[in-house]
Amino acid sequence: MSSNIPLCCADITDREIRAASDALRGEQLVLGPWTTSFERAVSKHANSSFGIATNSSQSAMHITLESLGVQAGDEVVTPAFSFPSIASTIHRMGATPVFADCEARTLNMNARDVSQKITPATKAIIASHTFGNPAGIDDIARVAQEAELPLVEDASQAIASKLHNRQVGSFGRVAIFAFHSTTQLTSVEGGVITTDDDTLAEQCRLRRNHGFSVDPSLSIDELHRVRTDELMRTMGHGYRLSEVHAAVGTVQMKRLEEIMQRRDTIAQWYTQRLGGVPGIMCPTIEHGVEMSWDGFVVRLSDNFSRNDRDEIIRGLHRHEIGAADYYQSVPTLPLFSDQNKTDLCPVSDSLSQRTIALPFYTTMTHREVSIVCQTLELMLTRSTFSDS
Repeated sequence: MSSNIPLCCADITDREIRAASDALRGEQLVLGPWTTSFERAVSKHANSSFGIATNSSQSAMHITLESLGVQAGDEVVTPAFSFPSIASTIHRMGATPVFADCEARTLNMNARDVSQKITPATKAIIASHTFGNPAGIDDIARVAQEAELPLVEDASQAIASKLHNRQVGSFGRVAIFAFHSTTQLTSVEGGVITTDDDTLAEQCRLRRNHGFSVDPSLSIDELHRVRTDELMRTMGHGYRLSEVHAAVGTVQMKRLEEIMQRRDTIAQWYTQRLGGVPGIMCPTIEHGVEMSWDGFVVRLSDNFSRNDRDEIIRGLHRHEIGAADYYQSVPTLPLFSDQNKTDLCPVSDSLSQRTIALPFYTTMTHREVSIVCQTLELMLTRSTFSDS
């Protein structure tokens, strides 16, 4: 019997649809009032002075690194256990991603390994809150401060998470939040940079809009400034967020508490159902951590091989249940495996062979969680697996 339970899906209500419709009827379709509202909502949430909205979190990361002065030949310390987009961005800039290993409990970067990976060529440190867990970010912030390096807080998966009552997004010099279709809150697609650094904020604003201080197609500046060479201050990109996307994101920010409470409930359902199942380890939440639950990723015991894990995922797929291998250790991906043989990340390499992302979304029902868990347990008992 099929289940048809997706891995993730957005929670869109009539409120978001009405806001998007209003944005389409507006005079400005980019960099208008909805974008300003969205930026203010996210920056206020992160306790930051400035917010800069972009068309994706990856473009936000790109212009942030550019604005920090990262160039070809530089090194950037980044998580090994992560989605590969960060490493891809660094690589495309001509810089070198230097991978730091993760902690076995939290799956976040190991601060000691971060400090050992810093060299004279290191230009910045990027720290992610894996699946919404901010544990250890304070230790990494201390390492960055001692090394006098800017810390880029990749909060893409962690909006509303806290560590010791301190809001995610406030630990680094700059933070990046994601709002694509599978995150806790969505603008359909988009990202927001937050910072208290006014110079950095200005550089990011310029770079998202082709380097223009003012776009003459959108607004009328001082009458004597009419030429492109008077407006274009730096090299930039077409990374603007549309007003439609910003409208959806603005409404989602207003629903933040409602959405987070619902996702916490779903995470509790999973934990209660799978917490005592042999061979499965549920996410470890340390003291002082408030999770916003980007997803629910379980880990199989050492008795299971990578092939076993893959077959379990295929079994879930056969029952039309979404599942994924979040994440494969980035240094083991073919595009990066030959880049730097000194980036040894044994914990990330080992754990990533046994992780499974299960369906997780705000509108998920208790019945759907039960079906997923029942099917997962069935897959675990198949005689083809090595621990049977």
